[in-house]
Amino acid sequence: MFEKITQWLSTAPAPADPVQARQLAMAVLLVEVGRADFDFDADERAQMQRLLIDGLHLSPEDARALLDQAVAESGAAVSLHGFIATLNAQLDADGKRRLLQALWQVAYADGQLSPQEEARIRQLAELLYVSDADFVRTRLRIVAQASDNITTASAV
Repeated sequence: MFEKITQWLSTAPAPADPVQARQLAMAVLLVEVGRADFDFDADERAQMQRLLIDGLHLSPEDARALLDQAVAESGAAVSLHGFIATLNAQLDADGKRRLLQALWQVAYADGQLSPQEEARIRQLAELLYVSDADFVRTRLRIVAQASDNITTASAV
């Protein structure tokens, strides 16, 4: 029985291309944050797509396809270990900080931060070996940007 489960897990489809594996892993983490508060809304999904287009230089169609795949993978995943391992192997400290920034942007996409979203981001930051100082600095930067956007929108 254990051998069958191990064989099934080892034959699960994974992107052979390291770039595709990294992109999928990043998208899955974005989805995980979006789902953390059990309210995966259109604002969060649109923010994820923008982040994939801008951050990974994807076309809108490719970003949509990647996001659809990430939603499916996130829903089916028993563990995030494989995704985290891919990111730890392929991202340097700066890349991890940029990913952390994207995670915060998803959390604030709907204009509010739930405790579950913050907890999920903290968990992911720890698994990615991002320091607490970077965690806090990145959050404060995104909060400042969000409040600037609100101030600018209300001034118009």
